[in-house]
Amino acid sequence: MADKSSRSGLRSEAGTAVLALKPAPGPRPAGQRWEESQATVAVRGELDRDALWAIDYTIGRASVEAGRIVLDLREVTHLDYAGVQELVARRRELRARGGELVVAVRNPYVANILRASGGAELLLCRTPDEAFAEAAVARSGAARRRQQ
Repeated sequence: MADKSSRSGLRSEAGTAVLALKPAPGPRPAGQRWEESQATVAVRGELDRDALWAIDYTIGRASVEAGRIVLDLREVTHLDYAGVQELVARRRELRARGGELVVAVRNPYVANILRASGGAELLLCRTPDEAFAEAAVARSGAARRRQQ
């Protein structure tokens, strides 16, 4: 049998996407503004359309309390191009509210899929730490443009 069974009886499929949200959903600390709060949605594996829908849902859930979201795709090996437009739409929605979505990706194959499928509007970086720095630079540049 190609699939390995776990102790709970559930099977783990090769290439299945795994998703994590940090910090866990909940109210942000008192006094911290929405646009200053940060969350990371980390994913690994192969992402099909259903996985991208789940990621978009999770980003939406995180954006209730955090305006700065990093989608960490550093451990993603394949990405279904059909779901990229939902990520672009989510970034537009966050930006309209004063937030930001940045994608951390290191696999050139995945980065090329993002760019080629309409994700040119997405901010790409190599690590979540760079993502938050990129988001701060992007916000300050937008604020300067609004003042001019």
